[in-house]
Amino acid sequence: MNTVHDIFDTFGGTGAVARIINVKHSAASEMRRRQSIPVKYWPSLIEHAKATGAALDSDALVRVHLPASEHAA
Repeated sequence: MNTVHDIFDTFGGTGAVARIINVKHSAASEMRRRQSIPVKYWPSLIEHAKATGAALDSDALVRVHLPASEHAA
């Protein structure tokens, strides 16, 4: 996964992510629009990834939140 958008797609879209992190659809939609998921939701995403076999861990979450110029570093 290279972007926050990829995370949303992997987990089935905005509604699915909203359910995983227990927020309203509108809150998840705003995260997707901003391309930023607050750190407090990362444990729920990582737990769901482990349960479903998705390739998402804390390192991947940090990486997708770095500015594009830092991805190549």
